Amino acid sequence: MIPMKNYLVEPIEKQLKDFRSYETSIEREWGGKKRLFKWVDTQLESKCCKAQMLFDESLVESPIKKKIEMIEMMYRAYSALVDKAADNGYSKLEDDFRCYKYRDNKIAIVCDTDTQIPRLKELHGSDKDVVLFSIEELFRFMHPDYLSAKETFKKKNLDIMFKRVSFTWANGTEARAVKKDQWI
Repeated sequence: MIPMKNYLVEPIEKQLKDFRSYETSIEREWGGKKRLFKWVDTQLESKCCKAQMLFDESLVESPIKKKIEMIEMMYRAYSALVDKAADNGYSKLEDDFRCYKYRDNKIAIVCDTDTQIPRLKELHGSDKDVVLFSIEELFRFMHPDYLSAKETFKKKNLDIMFKRVSFTWANGTEARAVKKDQWI
């Protein structure tokens, strides 16, 4: 017997792919759910978390029609979250700014150049839970040996990515990455 594909399988795969793209755009434009949650009431945050939980469960256990309903529910949840944040006076990140999570889900907003820092501070400086950087500042902070190593490998046509870096603090103790974004 030839297995037949359910007529809903292709649409659910496409809808899920489209939804994941939408989630990625929320992450890029707003800095993610964690930032949005800070700007809305706890009741809406709770509803969105419950919707996320139901959505995650439906992907594992539910029939395809239920999964489609849950995708639609998540679009509504994100829309409510974004609308409420906008109503409360918050706006998307500008195109030149990016939001990154680092240790323990802390947030950094990064711009390209030092000349953009005043605008970044104007828009996001009052947010006490966010650290602001420019890429230029991060390059100044980077150890020269790291840059030299990258240049050396590049000259030898080796494309590398460092996954672990050890360094010594000013007090003489060594710090090393033991897990992604966790320092001891």
